[in-house]
Amino acid sequence: MFKSSSLVLTLLLIGVASGCKKKSQRSDFPNVSFEEYVYLNNPSSYDLGVPGGAIFHTGGYRGLIIYRRYLNGGIDDFAIYDRACPEHYAENCSQLELSNDGLFAICPCGNEKYLLFDGSPVDEATISLFPYSASLSNNVLYIRN
Repeated sequence: MFKSSSLVLTLLLIGVASGCKKKSQRSDFPNVSFEEYVYLNNPSSYDLGVPGGAIFHTGGYRGLIIYRRYLNGGIDDFAIYDRACPEHYAENCSQLELSNDGLFAICPCGNEKYLLFDGSPVDEATISLFPYSASLSNNVLYIRN
């Protein structure tokens, strides 16, 4: 009895693990040190006032995408990614654009798509967006690497 239940459990774990799509990260992505401040009361940051709002900002390797998530009602929940396509970061065409619906970042090089909520690859893309950390204090978003 113990052997058969262990076998079933092992097979179940293997099945679950193999069914999950891994979000890989490039180990050779350029590591750029920077500090940026984004003032949320500035008119250029207007789109960050609502969940799902996104803007482009300076910083990182090819610029930043700042996306407001409001995960679990937290007003300080932002996702910040490098604007360089992780699949083609070294190419001149690799600066990501936003989709018309504002849900995805799209690479003009190969049309790869990435979900802005968590940076995960969609469709043919295989590598996640490169994230940066941030903190919010007194309506100022501090982004660094």
